[in-house]
Amino acid sequence: MKKVKLSRRAFLRFAGFAATGAALAACAPPAAPQQQAADAAESTENSVDSAGGGEVTIAVGAWALDSHNELIDKLGFLDSGFTVNVEVLPSGEQLSASLTAGIASGTSPYDVLDFEDGQAITFSRAGFFQPLDDLLEPDFWDDFPQTLLDVTDLWDRYEGNTFRIHHNFEAQYCWYRKDWFDAEGINPPTTWEEVAALGEVFTDEANGVWATEEGLQVLSVFQGYLTRQAGGNYFDVNDSDKWEMALQYLYNLIYEDNAMNPAALQKNYDQQNADYTSDKVAYMRQWPFFYDVARAKEGWFEEEKAAVTMPPVGPGGKSGSTYAAGWGYGILKSAPNQAGAEKLLQFLVDIENAGQMALIDTWYLSNRASVLDAVGDRGMAKHLREYTDAGIIGNRPFHAKFSEASTKLDEAASAYLTNQIDLAECLSQGQAALAALET
Repeated sequence: MKKVKLSRRAFLRFAGFAATGAALAACAPPAAPQQQAADAAESTENSVDSAGGGEVTIAVGAWALDSHNELIDKLGFLDSGFTVNVEVLPSGEQLSASLTAGIASGTSPYDVLDFEDGQAITFSRAGFFQPLDDLLEPDFWDDFPQTLLDVTDLWDRYEGNTFRIHHNFEAQYCWYRKDWFDAEGINPPTTWEEVAALGEVFTDEANGVWATEEGLQVLSVFQGYLTRQAGGNYFDVNDSDKWEMALQYLYNLIYEDNAMNPAALQKNYDQQNADYTSDKVAYMRQWPFFYDVARAKEGWFEEEKAAVTMPPVGPGGKSGSTYAAGWGYGILKSAPNQAGAEKLLQFLVDIENAGQMALIDTWYLSNRASVLDAVGDRGMAKHLREYTDAGIIGNRPFHAKFSEASTKLDEAASAYLTNQIDLAECLSQGQAALAALET
């Protein structure tokens, strides 16, 4: 079993989003029929025994390899008669190529995949996954709150079929130095204007301290986040005024309000987190993995140094204050062990197991009712419940060509934020790029 020690965020830095699966499928040379048959026969012989068991292979992020092995063992999947091989998910382009080759040859290197939102769009449109609805109990969706049902409808279904089931639901949270805020006698910000005003309170350029910071190497996330707070979807040309509002606000945070470190434009999430845990940042937006990052900083961590607060309310109102991303499980149409794949997926999404999985690792934390009941107020579950109950978690900005659209808008926004073009030109380039993707 392959053991690779790689942080989740390090993996994401080089994984990237895949090129469109349809394009890859069109370019892939089809295997000869005789070879397809031979490959399929060999795969079946190796993967499924005469009793209907055999080995099931699942590919997951490197950070989730050990926890998948643990939950499969602890929760008793091996009692099903199947064994499980947990492998590390390859990078985006490698994964796309291997899945395309699997469709062409009739057999894939994996049976079950744990994959993220951008890949979900690409791979589902390429026809890589089998429908899952017939595998689920009639009351399965009763365990899902409306926010998670909305995410499922948008990101996990295509042409009326469910092809992926979320196992985590990652809202973006706001973290702040409660000790610093208490010392200044102020509360954490609740509006855009209050975030901007933090520059006057906390920024100390001489000592490298900033009111707020971002990992803007992943610019698409934050500009999508701000555009939601402005009341729109930055992928929607009809919401260009909301995108404009978000970009102007971000520009002002950097250049006018002295609130955000300009170096954030070159920083990734690891660098952002390192600055925060080095006492250089007072307040920031970050994904829930920071909960563990902060606690891993020996000699530094105290609860008041990494407190969680509600996100600021932008011009669009409270309901658009944040959005969630996520990963989920799907079964490949060309899975060598279809029976085992179906059994494993049912096990991984089962209402009885979902909460126990979240107790093993926060990677399996979602706001399914069974999960929050099992986890209670442990770790990030407390804050996920607070954000869910507050009704502030919206859908991630969606585009049918998510990777290409994100790249194009990032290019335009980056040029504006580094003063290469003005805002009007940025908006023009973004709208033209979106229009081109519709053709």
